[in-house]
Amino acid sequence: MPQTLLAVLPCTIALAWLLPALWPGRVLSRHWQAAEIAALTGGLLLLPLIFMPMPARWSAAAWLMQALIQLLGWMVLRYSRRYMQGEQGQARFLRAIGCLLMAVTVVVQASHLLLMALAWIACSLALQTLLTFYPGRPAAQLAARREWRASRLAELLLLGALLLWALAGGSLSLLPGAPSALANGAQGYAMAAGVLLAAAVAIKTAQLPFHGWLTQVMEAPTPISALLHAGVVNLGGMVLIKAALLLQAAPPANTLLMLWGGASALLCCVVMLTRISIKLRLAWSTCAQMGFMLLEIGMGWYSLALLHLLAHSFYKAHAFLLAGETARDSAARRMLGREMVDSALSHLARGLIAAALLAVSQWLWQRWIPAAALPPLFWLAMGLGMGALLRGWAGWLAALALSQSYLLLHALAAQILPLHGPMPPEWAQALLAAMFLFVFLLQGWLLRHPQGALARLIYPHAFAGFHLDEWWCMLGRRRPRPAAPLALKWLQLQESRRD
Repeated sequence: MPQTLLAVLPCTIALAWLLPALWPGRVLSRHWQAAEIAALTGGLLLLPLIFMPMPARWSAAAWLMQALIQLLGWMVLRYSRRYMQGEQGQARFLRAIGCLLMAVTVVVQASHLLLMALAWIACSLALQTLLTFYPGRPAAQLAARREWRASRLAELLLLGALLLWALAGGSLSLLPGAPSALANGAQGYAMAAGVLLAAAVAIKTAQLPFHGWLTQVMEAPTPISALLHAGVVNLGGMVLIKAALLLQAAPPANTLLMLWGGASALLCCVVMLTRISIKLRLAWSTCAQMGFMLLEIGMGWYSLALLHLLAHSFYKAHAFLLAGETARDSAARRMLGREMVDSALSHLARGLIAAALLAVSQWLWQRWIPAAALPPLFWLAMGLGMGALLRGWAGWLAALALSQSYLLLHALAAQILPLHGPMPPEWAQALLAAMFLFVFLLQGWLLRHPQGALARLIYPHAFAGFHLDEWWCMLGRRRPRPAAPLALKWLQLQESRRD
């Protein structure tokens, strides 16, 4: 009986999201009611799972992600009902939202790689309708075309990965009883499949240089941006967690994820320093956070990636739906002079002290909870991020509370997803650690000397995304133009519209 219920529930929840599309009549209030009923129905159906054993190691993580999707869907719908008042095409908006969330549900719950891939393709097709909600806006059309091209490329790589995995003798089923042994002499196919899968997910999660469409979808309504950043872009992390067996058979794929994700995250952090628009900073932040998530998966820390995925979803939904209040708070802090900047050495010292605090805390935690272990690279990354808190007793207490909360949540995530992959080679970890330190020092120097020679040298390139997006931007234009002026003009236009 429990196994039957676990098989029926995903289908029921997915079909519930079709209520707005199938609801008869033209009264908009009924469509909104149908959408909210779908969200609440899915949430209530998840309650019995608390008392059920899970068949696969990723099942608990999938149901936790499903609960997050239901909550996000309900929040976005409640916000949209007031936001979309007076807009034409509300029924079309609700139908597209329902189809998108249905496809997301299938991606999260599918127990077969091919079904998961087809549902991921359906997500992109439903997203196209939402990105072009205002068909008369050229910027929205351009962003949608660029997303379409990036998604089709990623999907070709994804289908190629599944084909190679099948040729290697790997099972497309994700259930525990599926055969896991590869055919003799098929290791090359398996490695190629893993590399193609890693590349497909990196493109789908808007990693450099395929990030341009994500930073240019601001013409869509705010609820769409919130759902996109909180529940659609990060689906790649769930796909990799479910396809962990494929990744474990391809060590080069893990190294690729680690280096590509880490480099994208660090570059996006530098680009964020040049942004004034809150929504654009959030978009670049999503690119960076997805890079960190791929880095964690590449290092084999799937439970840490799951925690990152869930926390990012809550944060981005809240940040986009309250973007106006965030802008006012940021302006108030600047007027009050509350943004304190350290020297480069003090900036580095605070980061290293915070990393040491995290390392000591982990050593103490491991005596009672072995699952709280983290690799040294994450001590460094987390510590550098917490360094700014170390100001006065209140800051030290905040850093201590944050580090202990982080370790506790990581230990809980490790219990939900007891899955670890192979560690990448030491040279890759050392390279990333050096990159983290370099970018951290660079950020500290630029914040300390915003009008210095180095800032004037770097700013134009960072503002243009280091020109990594220009060649892809040219594919979205019918009439080719010089690459650099086009990208610079486009970025300046976006900034002027949002600021």
